[in-house]
Amino acid sequence: MHTTSTVIANAETGFFAPRGYDPELLYVECGRCGAPVMWEQGRATRLLEQAGIDPLELDASCLLVTDGCPLCGGKGQYTVQIFRVSAAAETRRPPYYGTA
Repeated sequence: MHTTSTVIANAETGFFAPRGYDPELLYVECGRCGAPVMWEQGRATRLLEQAGIDPLELDASCLLVTDGCPLCGGKGQYTVQIFRVSAAAETRRPPYYGTA
C-alpha cells in the first residue's frame, strides 16, 4: 500500500514534518471503566503506524479506546480501537450520577 503525505519545513530546525494531526494528541480512554489512559510518548504514533492509519486522516474528533487500563487490570496484551466522534455526540450530555 502506497501512501502519500504532504510535508512542511520547520523554519527553526529546517527539518520536514508531515502535515496532519499529531497522534500523540489523541485522547485515550479505557473501554471498560471510561478512565483516561496516559501512555508514554510515542506509543499512539507507533500503534497507528502499525495499523496503517495515515495521520492525515486524523483530526480532533478522533479518540482511542483500549482495554489495557491499569485500573481494570490490563497487563500484557490489549486491544485498541479508533473512533471518530460525530457532531451529534457533541449535543449529548454525559450521564449524571449522585445526588443533587
